[in-house]
Amino acid sequence: MTVTAQVDVRIPLDSKAFRRAMGLFPTGVALITRGSGAETEVITANSVVSVSLDPIMVLVGVRADGRIRPRIDAAGSFAINVLSAEQQELSATFGRRERPRGRDAARLLGDEVDGAGNALVDGAVFGLECQVDVAHRAGDHVLFLARVVAVHMGEADRSPLVFHRGGYASVA
Repeated sequence: MTVTAQVDVRIPLDSKAFRRAMGLFPTGVALITRGSGAETEVITANSVVSVSLDPIMVLVGVRADGRIRPRIDAAGSFAINVLSAEQQELSATFGRRERPRGRDAARLLGDEVDGAGNALVDGAVFGLECQVDVAHRAGDHVLFLARVVAVHMGEADRSPLVFHRGGYASVA
């Protein structure tokens, strides 16, 4: 067995250094949706965390000053759609500040809607219907702790889209 020494290189802490470091941590890529049809709002997110199995809960972080945050606050629900490796373009489209909304966004996602009226993404690995339990301001984001009320499974053989080192990857 070979043991390799870890090199401790400290760099000045700022948002760029933090972002670069976190880019080394592979994450799944999801679309968070609120509403459907003319009321569709969508963002790309990789800050999605499984929190609890009893009750079943997740945590998502969204920009506090973003368009979707007040919509989630008002409705108390959202959907998490974990993207498949084939959906890089959707991730990029909804990751921009100038991204489609309303019917333009809905056309890109498909016609399926969860029980609370949130768009579900055609071809996603899976979708989660979520009801907000707690919202907490954390820096420039709001963390939504939510109960999962339904799971919508996609095709079992789809690989998830992963973001790592500033680019997209997939896992088998």
